[in-house]
Amino acid sequence: MKENLKDYAKIGLVYHLLYPDCAEDPLYHIKTLTEFINIYDIETFDTIMPFNRKYRKQLEPILKNCGKEIVFNNHLSLLKKIDISSDSYVDYEIALLVFKDQISVAGSIGAKGYLFTSGSNVDKKRRKAAIKKFKDFCRWFCSRLSKYRIVAMIEPFDTDVDKKFLIGPTEECAEVIDSLGIENLGIELDFAHVPLLRESFYGAVKNTHKFLKRVHLGNCVLKNSDSKWYGDKHPPIGIEGGEINTEEVAGILSALLKFGYLNKKTRNPLVLEIRPFDNMSQAESVADNLKKIEQAWQMI
Repeated sequence: MKENLKDYAKIGLVYHLLYPDCAEDPLYHIKTLTEFINIYDIETFDTIMPFNRKYRKQLEPILKNCGKEIVFNNHLSLLKKIDISSDSYVDYEIALLVFKDQISVAGSIGAKGYLFTSGSNVDKKRRKAAIKKFKDFCRWFCSRLSKYRIVAMIEPFDTDVDKKFLIGPTEECAEVIDSLGIENLGIELDFAHVPLLRESFYGAVKNTHKFLKRVHLGNCVLKNSDSKWYGDKHPPIGIEGGEINTEEVAGILSALLKFGYLNKKTRNPLVLEIRPFDNMSQAESVADNLKKIEQAWQMI
């Protein structure tokens, strides 16, 4: 493509993957997130927030007035610290308490979207009940988010490789969303997860495009289980042994263009989600991978 990719998409980054120590150190979180907002020439980003209210209050005005589109990420569900499809009354109610708190946080920073996951995968006998519980949660969750005009976005994950969440295949994810018919519910498709789902990039876009609200570009290692990057660790695009390099990104962008996600009218988000290269800084890693994405765009 000779036209500028930014004419077709809002380019973004995932803050907390670039600065993974932020989850453990709120002062580092405040410092690096404030710098992150000012350093990178992006229109949108994903972030987590500190749990301590004192530190949240320091970040709230910075984020609310940053002029960029923010998507909130509940990393407790991503880390499987809580389970929204649990058949345990106590576990499920604890999950709701956490989500009530995190919804208010997302509202306080002016987030436009909220990324979440399904609960833990279960055996076949329990699956029907778990999916029903998950659907009940989605109704509750989206109703509360609507107060803040926030869109909920479920992220399909692998069911049997690394994270092992309940809802994995992209076709199943789309079917669940379609059956609910909730206006502020869609899909965030992370292409680093697609090889772990054993699906093609084209097929994943075809399955989800009607409900697609956000896209993450990244990488994964699937063939070498001894690698420190094995599974859903989000290494940079182009890392040795990874599943995604410039050629694969070109295929992804081509599919997104064909199914209308990339277009000049809505300019939907295209978000880079990586951890830094071992021998590069955050800024160098981002520059390298954005260059690869631009090269892939030129290949179409």
